[in-house]
Amino acid sequence: MDEMRVHNILTFYLPFLILAGFVYEFLNRNSKALVYVSAYLIAYLAIRLEIHHYTHKWSAHRDPGFVRILLIYDLFALGFLLPTLLAYSTKETFIRNFLIYIVVAFLMYVPISRMVNRLSGVLVLSLGSSLAIFIITHGILEPGIFALLGLWTYLALKHGLVAHAG
Repeated sequence: MDEMRVHNILTFYLPFLILAGFVYEFLNRNSKALVYVSAYLIAYLAIRLEIHHYTHKWSAHRDPGFVRILLIYDLFALGFLLPTLLAYSTKETFIRNFLIYIVVAFLMYVPISRMVNRLSGVLVLSLGSSLAIFIITHGILEPGIFALLGLWTYLALKHGLVAHAG
Protein backbone atom coordinates (compact mmCIF):
# COMPACT_ATOMS: atom_id res chain seq x y z
CA MET A 1 0.00 0.00 0.00
CA ASP A 2 1.56 3.30 -1.04
CA GLU A 3 1.75 6.52 0.99
CA MET A 4 -0.96 8.34 -0.93
CA ARG A 5 -3.44 5.58 -0.32
CA VAL A 6 -2.63 5.54 3.41
CA HIS A 7 -2.98 9.32 3.46
CA ASN A 8 -6.42 9.15 1.83
CA ILE A 9 -7.58 6.34 4.15
CA LEU A 10 -6.47 8.31 7.22
CA THR A 11 -8.11 11.47 5.90
CA PHE A 12 -11.43 9.69 5.62
CA TYR A 13 -11.39 7.32 8.62
CA LEU A 14 -9.45 9.27 11.27
CA PRO A 15 -12.39 11.49 12.34
CA PHE A 16 -14.62 8.43 12.68
CA LEU A 17 -11.96 6.65 14.72
CA ILE A 18 -11.60 9.68 17.00
CA LEU A 19 -15.38 9.91 17.46
CA ALA A 20 -15.59 6.17 18.15
CA GLY A 21 -12.85 6.57 20.77
CA PHE A 22 -14.78 9.48 22.25
CA VAL A 23 -17.96 7.39 22.57
CA TYR A 24 -16.01 4.43 23.97
CA GLU A 25 -14.33 6.53 26.65
CA PHE A 26 -17.60 8.30 27.45
CA LEU A 27 -19.40 4.99 27.97
CA ASN A 28 -16.55 3.71 30.14
CA ARG A 29 -16.58 6.96 32.17
CA ASN A 30 -12.84 7.43 31.74
CA SER A 31 -12.56 11.20 32.08
CA LYS A 32 -8.80 11.45 31.53
CA ALA A 33 -8.94 9.48 28.30
CA LEU A 34 -11.97 11.54 27.27
CA VAL A 35 -9.84 14.69 27.60
CA TYR A 36 -7.18 13.13 25.35
CA VAL A 37 -9.66 12.04 22.68
CA SER A 38 -11.43 15.42 22.75
CA ALA A 39 -8.09 17.16 22.24
CA TYR A 40 -7.31 14.85 19.31
CA LEU A 41 -10.57 15.86 17.67
CA ILE A 42 -9.74 19.54 18.21
CA ALA A 43 -6.22 19.02 16.82
CA TYR A 44 -7.59 17.17 13.77
CA LEU A 45 -10.09 19.93 13.07
CA ALA A 46 -7.44 22.63 13.56
CA ILE A 47 -5.10 20.91 11.12
CA ARG A 48 -7.91 20.52 8.58
CA LEU A 49 -8.75 24.22 9.01
CA GLU A 50 -5.13 25.25 8.40
CA ILE A 51 -5.02 23.13 5.23
CA HIS A 52 -8.34 24.63 4.11
CA HIS A 53 -7.04 28.15 4.64
CA TYR A 54 -3.86 27.31 2.72
CA THR A 55 -5.84 25.81 -0.16
CA HIS A 56 -7.92 28.98 -0.49
CA LYS A 57 -4.93 31.31 0.15
CA TRP A 58 -6.49 33.19 3.04
CA SER A 59 -4.48 35.75 5.02
CA ALA A 60 -0.98 34.64 6.07
CA HIS A 61 -1.71 31.14 4.85
CA ARG A 62 -0.22 31.93 1.44
CA ASP A 63 3.22 30.95 2.73
CA PRO A 64 3.63 27.14 2.74
CA GLY A 65 6.46 27.32 5.29
CA PHE A 66 4.25 29.15 7.76
CA VAL A 67 1.43 26.65 7.25
CA ARG A 68 3.81 23.73 7.80
CA ILE A 69 4.84 25.28 11.13
CA LEU A 70 1.17 25.71 12.07
CA LEU A 71 0.35 22.08 11.27
CA ILE A 72 3.16 20.75 13.43
CA TYR A 73 2.32 23.28 16.13
CA ASP A 74 -1.35 22.21 16.12
CA LEU A 75 -0.34 18.56 16.38
CA PHE A 76 1.91 19.00 19.41
CA ALA A 77 0.32 21.96 21.21
CA LEU A 78 -3.29 20.82 20.86
CA GLY A 79 -2.84 17.08 20.46
CA PHE A 80 -0.12 16.34 22.99
CA LEU A 81 0.63 19.17 25.40
CA LEU A 82 -2.89 20.43 26.13
CA PRO A 83 -4.51 17.08 27.01
CA THR A 84 -1.45 15.90 28.93
CA LEU A 85 -1.61 18.94 31.22
CA LEU A 86 -5.39 19.19 31.49
CA ALA A 87 -6.11 15.50 32.04
CA TYR A 88 -4.19 15.53 35.30
CA SER A 89 -5.36 18.92 36.55
CA THR A 90 -7.43 19.33 39.66
CA LYS A 91 -9.36 22.39 40.77
CA GLU A 92 -6.30 23.57 42.67
CA THR A 93 -3.78 23.06 39.84
CA PHE A 94 -5.89 24.01 36.81
CA ILE A 95 -4.77 27.65 36.60
CA ARG A 96 -1.12 26.73 37.15
CA ASN A 97 -1.26 23.99 34.50
CA PHE A 98 -3.00 26.28 32.03
CA LEU A 99 -0.32 28.95 32.52
CA ILE A 100 2.35 26.27 32.02
CA TYR A 101 0.58 25.31 28.78
CA ILE A 102 0.57 28.93 27.55
CA VAL A 103 4.28 29.42 28.30
CA VAL A 104 5.40 26.09 26.84
CA ALA A 105 3.18 26.53 23.77
CA PHE A 106 4.87 29.88 23.05
CA LEU A 107 8.31 28.37 23.62
CA MET A 108 7.54 25.47 21.25
CA TYR A 109 7.33 27.75 18.22
CA VAL A 110 11.10 28.19 17.74
CA PRO A 111 12.05 24.47 17.82
CA ILE A 112 9.11 23.66 15.53
CA SER A 113 10.11 26.36 13.04
CA ARG A 114 13.60 24.85 12.88
CA MET A 115 12.31 21.29 12.58
CA VAL A 116 9.85 22.01 9.78
CA ASN A 117 12.29 21.11 6.99
CA ARG A 118 13.12 17.70 8.48
CA LEU A 119 9.93 15.73 8.05
CA SER A 120 11.38 12.54 9.49
CA GLY A 121 11.88 14.46 12.74
CA VAL A 122 8.16 15.19 12.83
CA LEU A 123 7.36 11.50 12.48
CA VAL A 124 9.89 10.46 15.12
CA LEU A 125 8.72 13.16 17.54
CA SER A 126 5.06 12.19 17.08
CA LEU A 127 5.86 8.52 17.70
CA GLY A 128 7.92 9.50 20.75
CA SER A 129 5.02 11.60 22.02
CA SER A 130 2.73 8.65 21.43
CA LEU A 131 5.03 6.49 23.53
CA ALA A 132 4.97 9.14 26.28
CA ILE A 133 1.16 9.12 26.18
CA PHE A 134 1.24 5.32 26.48
CA ILE A 135 3.47 5.55 29.54
CA ILE A 136 1.26 8.20 31.14
CA THR A 137 -2.16 6.69 30.40
CA HIS A 138 -1.40 2.95 30.45
CA GLY A 139 -3.89 2.55 27.62
CA ILE A 140 -3.54 1.73 23.96
CA LEU A 141 -6.38 3.78 22.46
CA GLU A 142 -5.04 7.28 23.19
CA PRO A 143 -1.46 6.73 21.96
CA GLY A 144 -2.74 4.79 18.96
CA ILE A 145 -4.98 7.62 17.84
CA PHE A 146 -2.19 10.16 18.42
CA ALA A 147 0.23 8.06 16.36
CA LEU A 148 -2.28 7.93 13.50
CA LEU A 149 -2.86 11.69 13.82
CA GLY A 150 0.91 12.24 13.68
CA LEU A 151 1.23 9.95 10.64
CA TRP A 152 -1.59 11.81 8.90
CA THR A 153 0.07 15.17 9.63
CA TYR A 154 3.40 13.84 8.35
CA LEU A 155 1.78 12.63 5.13
CA ALA A 156 -0.10 15.92 4.70
CA LEU A 157 3.21 17.78 4.99
CA LYS A 158 4.94 15.38 2.67
CA HIS A 159 2.29 15.58 -0.05
CA GLY A 160 2.28 19.35 -0.27
CA LEU A 161 -0.28 20.41 2.35
CA VAL A 162 -3.30 18.68 0.92
CA ALA A 163 -6.09 17.16 2.97
CA HIS A 164 -6.26 14.20 0.60
CA ALA A 165 -3.60 13.07 -1.86
CA GLY A 166 -4.70 12.99 -5.45
